[in-house]
Amino acid sequence: MMLYAQIVKELPPTPSKFHYIFNLRDLSRIYNGMCLTTPDKFQKPDQFLRLWRNECMRVISDRLITTQDKTLIQDILKSLLKENFKDCDLESITRDPSLFGDFRMALDEEEPRIYEDLQDYEATKALFQEILEDYNENNQPPMRLVLFDDALEHLTRVHRVLRMDRGNSLLVGVGGSGKQSLCHLASYTAGCTVFQIMLSRGYNESSFRDDLKVLYNKLGMENKQMVFLFTDQHVAEEGFLELINNMLTTGMVPALYADDEKEGIIGSCGVLDELRL
Repeated sequence: MMLYAQIVKELPPTPSKFHYIFNLRDLSRIYNGMCLTTPDKFQKPDQFLRLWRNECMRVISDRLITTQDKTLIQDILKSLLKENFKDCDLESITRDPSLFGDFRMALDEEEPRIYEDLQDYEATKALFQEILEDYNENNQPPMRLVLFDDALEHLTRVHRVLRMDRGNSLLVGVGGSGKQSLCHLASYTAGCTVFQIMLSRGYNESSFRDDLKVLYNKLGMENKQMVFLFTDQHVAEEGFLELINNMLTTGMVPALYADDEKEGIIGSCGVLDELRL
């Protein structure tokens, strides 16, 4: 709560920072990330405090747009650690880079995926390089990515979001900077299939709803883990954004299916007979 109060006070929304809106849901997201852990990977208090700092950075700091604001958050976190955990190793807890993820066993489906501190760029790069090679062997066209330090940080951030229930993220940057490529690699690492719409002449809201039906059918009827990749170029009509907003806020699109379609879907999922019993 102290963290929340300081952030709301120090980082109010402005015309250039209109998205600086923080609420108690952000605290729940921080705790949600901490609940991804297992006792065998975080046995010491300093390790858990470093995890707490990482989750705060991911939920709050990744939203900020200036170096000054990011530095302010780091100073607030450091101050809270000093005040409440006087015996902690502050240098170890606040050491950068902060790279956490459960992708060490991403290519081995039989092994459990454990959320852990990857420690440094070298270890993270080695893991993602192996995953990238596996991706290129199984997908066409192959991606020729240079996994420099900033790319590794973005990969761990996107992957962390995709591994959470109903995780969603807005990637902001200039065109051609590799946002889609990193999203494809992060999705593959998370065990998800990427779904994108294909624009054509006359593509409208009705066409978009048909594509969303295909997406929801894959999720519900085929039980696939999906990532819906939607770019600014896909916004052929402003009404698309309202549908996207419904997906993010409630998880569903109103009036997407007709009543006869709903009954067919329920029947194909094997639920209708159970309900009748």
